[in-house]
Amino acid sequence: MKNLHPALRISSTFGLILMLCCLPFAVYAKDKKDNGKDKKQGISYEADIDYPVFEKEQLLNAQVSDIVQKNLEAFNNEFFSAEAPAYPQAFEFDMDSSSVYEDANHISFLLNVYQFTGGAHGTTSLIPVTYSKQTKKLLSLEEAVQPTRKDWLSALSTEARKQLNDQVKKQTFVSDEDWINKGTEPSKENFSVFKLEKNAVRIIFSQYQVGPYSSGMPEIVVPRSLFK
Repeated sequence: MKNLHPALRISSTFGLILMLCCLPFAVYAKDKKDNGKDKKQGISYEADIDYPVFEKEQLLNAQVSDIVQKNLEAFNNEFFSAEAPAYPQAFEFDMDSSSVYEDANHISFLLNVYQFTGGAHGTTSLIPVTYSKQTKKLLSLEEAVQPTRKDWLSALSTEARKQLNDQVKKQTFVSDEDWINKGTEPSKENFSVFKLEKNAVRIIFSQYQVGPYSSGMPEIVVPRSLFK
């Protein structure tokens, strides 16, 4: 991922959960495990972590750092509890971020987390980070867009189905109507992964939510006026 911010690199030995520091200017904090050569019971372990740090928002920095720590700790626990494999395996933990959107009221981005702990393929998940500069808290989609229409979830569901089915017709996304309909039912959980953009909201669907693994994590972009 190409960033417009300076970068900080921090190295550590395996199994150590880092408290990645906040710098006195806006950067991306970066952690690279020590050459990826540490091993346990025939399992090697490599982690690469890259996330933004904000000069004027230390409370946001602390909350993002906490998210990173909890995810890395969970990965560490899985690594240390893994049984010796029949053949050597390489566990992998990678975290980076999307581009950052910022306006007078919000900072919004996504943390991308890839984990491989054996099997046919790894898994990728997204953690939405949308922060209010006023309340100093992380926001849900509803809190961020503050909808005035009562049927906003139904409207969002309808728009999501339209855009995803259009992607299927254009052959940019592979799925079927039943899969799409199930993954876009009008529930807050189905639209919990989002990023604010100028006059719009980008919604991202998790792996398997609206299509097969091979289809990745499809996205839609809806105008903020949809919620009004």
